[in-house]
Amino acid sequence: MIGTFPGCVIFTRIKGETIMEFLMRKIGLIGGLALRAGIFYYEQIQKRFAASQAPLQLVLSHADVLRVLSYVAAEDRIALGAYLGGLANELADAGCEIVAISAVAPHIAISDITRVARVPLISILDAVPAGLAAAGTDRVAVFGNRAVMQTRVFGAVAKQRDISLDRDVLDWVHNTYAEIAIHGKRATQPEMTEFSRLANRLLQRKNAQAILLAGTDLSSFYAEHQPDFPHIDLAQLHIDQIVRHALA
Repeated sequence: MIGTFPGCVIFTRIKGETIMEFLMRKIGLIGGLALRAGIFYYEQIQKRFAASQAPLQLVLSHADVLRVLSYVAAEDRIALGAYLGGLANELADAGCEIVAISAVAPHIAISDITRVARVPLISILDAVPAGLAAAGTDRVAVFGNRAVMQTRVFGAVAKQRDISLDRDVLDWVHNTYAEIAIHGKRATQPEMTEFSRLANRLLQRKNAQAILLAGTDLSSFYAEHQPDFPHIDLAQLHIDQIVRHALA
């Protein structure tokens, strides 16, 4: 390390004859949004920093998941914006220069959260168009929370790209997702088998090219056993985006 400045660390790493300098941004992470969401983001961010041999600076804030879900269910964007924007400001006061929310559903109020926050928000919604383009995918079906599925990830998936789910499929995915989130399930066989069956039905009968996993707890569920169907992991795209901003 060669010096510290407010909100950042500068260090050098020598590899052969090359000296590399990194300007680090401290990450603020809003977690607590289901059992494993914040932990999953932290683990994945830490792995990426370790791979780049960069020192990680991160502060985790614990949100009240029941309070957040009640605002999401009521579509009370103003209250949700005030609550999560307030947490973002606490992270800013702790020296964080960027903040991310480790769940998809709260992004229903991303405009209101951004309006309240005094620090830049790295929105998961911004990762969707580039992620679909990079995957070369024109048609996807969304798996996640009911609000996320019904709104095409709050409009981040273009209408012409989205394959709507039948009501029974949507209900099962939502209910199963909620159970995974509440109990912190990971790679349990009954759920894996049914997700695979539904995904393959969408691929074969509705011409989906991939399933968009649009829920952090689905990403955590499959962290150690990847799905056996074509998929795009939105949380991983978001985490890549966070790390890019932190290392920029």
